[in-house]
Amino acid sequence: MECETFRERIGADPADLDSECAEHERSCVPCAAYAARGRASERLIHEALRFDVERVRKPAVPPAEPVRAATPPRWAIAASVVAVGIALWVGSRFVPNDDPVELAAAVEEHWSHEPESWVRTSTPVASSVLEAALGDGVSIDAERLNVVSYARLCLVNGRWVPHLVVQGDAGPVMVLLMAHERVAEEIPLDIPEEGLRGVIIPVDDGSIAILGDDAESLESIEQDVSDAISWSI
Repeated sequence: MECETFRERIGADPADLDSECAEHERSCVPCAAYAARGRASERLIHEALRFDVERVRKPAVPPAEPVRAATPPRWAIAASVVAVGIALWVGSRFVPNDDPVELAAAVEEHWSHEPESWVRTSTPVASSVLEAALGDGVSIDAERLNVVSYARLCLVNGRWVPHLVVQGDAGPVMVLLMAHERVAEEIPLDIPEEGLRGVIIPVDDGSIAILGDDAESLESIEQDVSDAISWSI
């Protein structure tokens, strides 16, 4: 069985595979990873559609009477100390890191944060959603790209960047538009256990991260994205 045929069947129904597909999945590591991503997306969609009727029927618990005290209780003081500690820890996590190795690791780690974006589809994201994700810092000529099926503003390596998904020949491709991440040269990306590969490429004073299935021809997507975007900051 050809990989393309297998992936078409996975796209139609990840849970319904015949023996031929099952055999191909056991023997092809990239296709097995592709199938796992498809099933993860299906599970996420099913969970989102679940509706807990009993929770809705359960009467609301009346609010407790406010407690008035001249001085805050010890547990409140302790909670405040913990909250400050958490705030300081979170703040340290959001500090940008200029190390290219750390940047690559942050990009590779981010791909799994939004599994709902990894869906093979021909439906483009609404233009208003795309514009909101891009903000004032980046403009893009969507006509130069294939279907842009997902757009969101995400925190990557301590900076907020537009996270797009462009549909490629082999499936969805993650594209991060990192206007403030300057890199001196191309940085390879590789997640072999998931069958994914990509690259961070320098573009003007920023960079673009592209990550997709290792069967994807990323060169054309790199060129299309580079030609389609312009930084406005």
